[in-house]
Amino acid sequence: MNSTSQKVGQVIATVLPGGTVPEEYWRQYQAKRPGLALDDESAMYALPPIVPTDLFAAAGYLARVSGLVAFFDPSPYCRDRRQCRFFLGIDDRRALDRVAEKWRESRRGAPPREVRDLWDILRAAWDEPITSGSYLQNGGEAPDWWVATFKLVMLADMALNRLLRDPLSSEKYGGAVWENIIRTMYRRPPREDGSPEPPPASLTYLADSSVVCVLPKVRVAPVGATLRNVTRNLSLLPGRGEVRCYWDLSVEAPPSEDRETLDILLVPAPVSLSGRDFEPNIEDGCPPHELHTYKKNWESFDLKQNWIADDTARAGFIRDCCRLVSEAKRESGCVNGVVLPEYALDWKLFEELCDALKEHEPKLEFVISGSSNNCYDTRGNHVLTRVWYHNADPTKHITNSRGKHHRWRMDRNQVETYALSAALNPKIRNWWENTPLGRREIHFQRFRKKSVFSVLICEELARSDPCHEILRAVAPNLIFALLLDGPQIRNRWPAQYASNLADDPGSSVLTFTSYGLIDRSNRQGRFPANHSIAMWKDDGGHFLEIPMPAGKGMRGVLLSLWSEHVVDMTIVGKQSEARAWRYSSHYPICLPDA
Repeated sequence: MNSTSQKVGQVIATVLPGGTVPEEYWRQYQAKRPGLALDDESAMYALPPIVPTDLFAAAGYLARVSGLVAFFDPSPYCRDRRQCRFFLGIDDRRALDRVAEKWRESRRGAPPREVRDLWDILRAAWDEPITSGSYLQNGGEAPDWWVATFKLVMLADMALNRLLRDPLSSEKYGGAVWENIIRTMYRRPPREDGSPEPPPASLTYLADSSVVCVLPKVRVAPVGATLRNVTRNLSLLPGRGEVRCYWDLSVEAPPSEDRETLDILLVPAPVSLSGRDFEPNIEDGCPPHELHTYKKNWESFDLKQNWIADDTARAGFIRDCCRLVSEAKRESGCVNGVVLPEYALDWKLFEELCDALKEHEPKLEFVISGSSNNCYDTRGNHVLTRVWYHNADPTKHITNSRGKHHRWRMDRNQVETYALSAALNPKIRNWWENTPLGRREIHFQRFRKKSVFSVLICEELARSDPCHEILRAVAPNLIFALLLDGPQIRNRWPAQYASNLADDPGSSVLTFTSYGLIDRSNRQGRFPANHSIAMWKDDGGHFLEIPMPAGKGMRGVLLSLWSEHVVDMTIVGKQSEARAWRYSSHYPICLPDA
């Protein structure tokens, strides 16, 4: 074997550089074994992690870098060891169920003896190389540490069963282990200014979150043979340096999916765009009427939000949105969510709109919108979300903002399709969106008992790096993709990438664009007119285009969804009860005097 290959112990120490247990716990262990030094590596890793998420981080990371999951045979009925050299039989799986339950209900929180025995197998293999596949060549069998690692991943995951089912009110799962996780997820002290501390990047205690992070998961992907097909409660994510993930949970239990349908008002603002809304960003020293002829492949542009440029327009926008909600309530009785596309608002208008909408519709649960800045007034392309977790108190909400991960590159064909040649010279092959990029973030927001949504901004839907791996691991029930794009139809790019996420991990995906560019393209007449502002795709094979209502002025669409019970299955045969949001209907919403 390759002597330079990483060793089992090196991988574990990378995830848990300070050891496996808190110092005070380790000192209790040390007191019973005189002569052990605090920095003695054999002692630092003598015990398994006492928190399941730390154990999951270490064992999961070891499973990932070694590639051992690819060799696992999911059938528990194999009788020919020559064919199945890495599998778990029925008796093994039942035994793991009993151990996980014992740990889950433990009042002390310490891992059961069986977990320590499996950990000892990893310690015995501390200096073994992790080179994947070499063990099974020439008829060999999977090493003991492979089996132990796989079992530890399963145990850590099963120890935190029901992670999304209101743990604060749970009585059955009220042991010390559960309490530690609750404290990490929920009980964050406020900042000095009274604002809530953001949730942790990882639910781990001692694991290095710059290496790997652990968050809950919602759905189990129906296809594939990776670590995310093994677990049903926990997801293993990259270190937070690449993408900072936030899992937002309120301190109060959200409503049940069965309470009512989820009725979402889609407001495709701006409904019209002028060519002058797109402005070349010419460098200092260059006359505004000249272009850099030596930069034929690269110039940048700014989008000016002229539709909300003055106080009168902003007040009218809020008033019209509230009127649209009133019209929507004539159809549904209530509106649960309001969604606006990429670049629709700015931060100040978003706050004012949220306050007005919540006062107008007390049952409103969330508002999502694209924005030209964030809550710190940082310019750029951002997504803003607000979720209320107490209908009776409009001040109780979680509000987030984050920046876009990739810039929009508008090529010559798009410039011509949207009739923007007078503003963006087609002599330049590529016009790039002038928006700063910074730390990449993804938010997962729980809004119903078993439902979580996440939001993408335009190019993030198409670019798999860096967030698609995370979306597939966490598998939110709903993904909203906010766009500034052309019609949302089956044969364009959003449909392709929405289908990918609907198939794996099984999320329901809504792509949604403003009507402005669609209108410009239709008016030019180069292509058959199409008015589809949104597109729905889910794992049940449902695909639907949602058109812009006919008329003038501000208008929208009321989208009604219902929640279906689904049962996901891991490759080790564990069932996971989940919810999938399904399309029910949509209805045009127009203002009476439009």
